[in-house]
Amino acid sequence: IATTFLPGDHASKMAEVVRYKVKVLEEGHITVDAPLSVFSADKKGYFTLFDNAAAAKGEERPHSFHKFVDAAPYTKDHFAIKKEDEHPEWTVLTAATDKEGKPVGNRHYIPSTIGYDSESFAKLSKDALREIVANLEVTPGLKIPTVPSTREPNLRSRMYREKYPDLEQNVVVLVKRIDVMGVYVSLLEYDETEGMILLSELSRRRIRSVKKLINVGRQEIALVLRVDKEKGYIDLSKRRVSPEDVTEIEDKFNKSKAAHSIMRNLATTERRDVLDLYESFGFELSDEFGHILDAFKRLLSDTTILDKFDMSEDVKAALIKNVQLRLTPQPVKVRSDFEVTCFAYEGIDAIKAALLKGIQCGTEANPIYVRLIAPPLYVMTCNTLDQDFGISLLTGALDKIKEDIVARKGEINIKMAPTAVGAEEEAALAKALEEAERANQEQDGDDDEGEDEDD
Repeated sequence: IATTFLPGDHASKMAEVVRYKVKVLEEGHITVDAPLSVFSADKKGYFTLFDNAAAAKGEERPHSFHKFVDAAPYTKDHFAIKKEDEHPEWTVLTAATDKEGKPVGNRHYIPSTIGYDSESFAKLSKDALREIVANLEVTPGLKIPTVPSTREPNLRSRMYREKYPDLEQNVVVLVKRIDVMGVYVSLLEYDETEGMILLSELSRRRIRSVKKLINVGRQEIALVLRVDKEKGYIDLSKRRVSPEDVTEIEDKFNKSKAAHSIMRNLATTERRDVLDLYESFGFELSDEFGHILDAFKRLLSDTTILDKFDMSEDVKAALIKNVQLRLTPQPVKVRSDFEVTCFAYEGIDAIKAALLKGIQCGTEANPIYVRLIAPPLYVMTCNTLDQDFGISLLTGALDKIKEDIVARKGEINIKMAPTAVGAEEEAALAKALEEAERANQEQDGDDDEGEDEDD
């Protein structure tokens, strides 16, 4: 067992971290010199893996974050080993695997710092593997290191778990330069990895001028044709993007961009690298909720979704605060203008009764207000956190007014359908109400003066 400290600038924030030596390393299993009791009670959770050899070389990220779905002591009751090979004080952590026994989604336990992929790792000699394992340590939970004071947090990161997009996947790109071979772009969702759109993949039509089709600095949507992960080459197509998919792609990108902004802000304020935040809990939340922004929205009402990660309280509290500041819905005012008249016997009483029917459609959380601008023009408003709900609420209220006033031989004329309004529209309404009130006062004064003359 090795005791160390998380790096940080303030001694008060430095938390003691106990690291446990790794004894055996496999692609989907890691055996640690620690009792089962130090890991989560339900035998599921997360751990942080440290490579001391990489740290000694000064590598920026000598750590990695991993998930385990099972934990058991290293005994013959749990594994096919001899009695004399048992170590009850050791714990074996197991990754989620597929039918072939391979870690799901490439979430293996091989540290990226050693420079081996799954295939080459399997071919390592016992001596080479023993040397690697000797430098590895584990601590339960997600221990996201603080960036040292000698540098600023690294704010660059991809937005999704996979380093590269899949074939035939649509991506959002930014045009960087136009060349004789094609158009060079950066993939905005994948840490601005460079890609190229061949000239032949720009349009289905004959190209007379490339600059009329695409411009430097412009954001485009492209389809992935080829990915060379070893060389980092990505070939793209613009002409194969289906117009029906554009809206969905843009919506997904906007959600990812909003979540990325929250993660970057968290990295800046808490002095963590943004990729560490993604790899520790961000990608996991995305897998669980379908998208990381949907997870953040859930966080507004349920902060317990972070408990399983066993992360430091400063990061957890800062994330919750950041999400609340960025995603808490702001009230929206929905408004409709309409005219109501009734020349039947009931007259003004019929109008009042009809308006009351509309007001009664409001709820305790979203009451409806009706004000007179100038006969026969009225304005109906409500404040709501959900714009669509507010519009639906006022639409239903107008229907009730119409139903009641028509039954009383009156009429309603919608001048402005229910819609969300901003400060500019509100200022115009306030001015109209003020002018109407002034006009009424002047009219009352004229009546009084006329009465004096008669006297």
